[in-house]
This record gives sequence, C-alpha cells and structure tokens, in this order.
Amino acid sequence: HTLLFVVILSICDNAYGKIFDKCEFVRKLQTLGIPRDQLGTWTCIAKYESNFDTQAVNKQTWDYGILQISSLYWCSKSDSPGKGCHATCKQFLNDNIDDDVACARHVYDETKKMSGDGFSAWTTYNQHCRGDTSQWASNC
Repeated sequence: HTLLFVVILSICDNAYGKIFDKCEFVRKLQTLGIPRDQLGTWTCIAKYESNFDTQAVNKQTWDYGILQISSLYWCSKSDSPGKGCHATCKQFLNDNIDDDVACARHVYDETKKMSGDGFSAWTTYNQHCRGDTSQWASNC
C-alpha cells in the first residue's frame, strides 16, 4: 500500500506547479545542457516573465509557464499538441520544466535565425535582461 501511495502522490505532485528559487532554476538549466554563458539571461527572463512560477499564465498574451511560451506560435491552447513546439500550452504548467526549456530553446533557435538574437522572442529581454546578466546565475 505504501508503494502505491508514493506512486499516486508522485503522479499527482507532477500535475501541480511550483515556484523555483533562482539557484534551483540555474541548476536545473545546467542539467538540461543550457550553455554557461546563457544561464544568467534565461534566469533573468524566468524571473521577469513568471517570477519562477511554473503555473504562470498571462491572460492578455496567452503565454504559459515559467518561460512564458507563447500560444500564438509555439503551443496549442487545445488538448491536441501543435504549433512550433508540437505541444499543448497546458503541458508547460506543471513542475517538470524539461519540456518548457526544450521548447524555449527551439523558440530561441528559430528567433535567432530571423533576428540574429534568439532572446528577442521574449519582450522582457529588451526591458530587463539585455547585457551582462551574469549576476543572475552567480552565487549558485
């Protein structure tokens, strides 16, 4: 019975969001292979876009999750995966951010091809995260 309870608890727990602290987010990005020189920028974006909240939804722009993935181009608001990341927007609202980061990297790569700067896909980048962002990943 105990094992079943733990399995059910872990499944249920994964359905809920979480709020990361800065260093926890940096460490997660490192495990997902984000280049060291980008850690500060991604962390700054997450701070200003969602305040590190995996359940954040901007109801004006319909951006989802910790990295505020746009439903306009990158995820489907329906239950069927779609758009640029072949994903549902809902899947970016749980505590597992692996898919959020994978989609954000895709957004970054596609935007870089078009504009030369992949981070420009996030409006908060120009406002808050352009330039030296190393302090966002330091002391972690």
